[in-house]
Amino acid sequence: MNNFFANTFCILLLICSTLSLRAQDNATDAHEVSIKIPEVAILDIESTSSTSFTLAPEKPTEAGLALDFSQAKNTDLWLNYSSIVGSTTQSERTIDVKIQDGSTVPEGLLLKVSAAADEGNGDGVMGTPVGEITLSNTAQDFIKGIGSCYTGSPANNGHQLTYVLELNSADGSYGKIDFDESTSLKIVYTITE
Repeated sequence: MNNFFANTFCILLLICSTLSLRAQDNATDAHEVSIKIPEVAILDIESTSSTSFTLAPEKPTEAGLALDFSQAKNTDLWLNYSSIVGSTTQSERTIDVKIQDGSTVPEGLLLKVSAAADEGNGDGVMGTPVGEITLSNTAQDFIKGIGSCYTGSPANNGHQLTYVLELNSADGSYGKIDFDESTSLKIVYTITE
């Protein structure tokens, strides 16, 4: 009888082990997680005071002197942007700039803009400014090689902009200056999408 109980105990132990192994086979499950990274192409202009400003040469204080353009500049604006690029569809972005169609700089004068290097308060692959450009109604590359990045916001982040109004160096430009041509211009920055 002892053998019967011993054999029965062994059989029960074997059945329990088999059931335990089967239970462990069914102890896992799985599901999918989809990760979607959005495309991003956003920019804005920030200021330490106002995004609207006036550039004007100083009037001469002595007869026979010319307008003084040395102080006709502004450095209060900052270009901020956020970008996520795609390695197969668009590996980098560019920011271009132009004067909105229909507006022009008064004759005899040039309006120039440049961007400093990124301040370094963001992260990623920041763009590289192309240098000073003379603004016109035609869009021109302004910052190139932008990857996935963000510059930080607001003012004192991203690229500091410098606007300069100057006399065109071509002969006879001073004679084309006309105070009735004072105007307001809209400068448009665009980041490629």
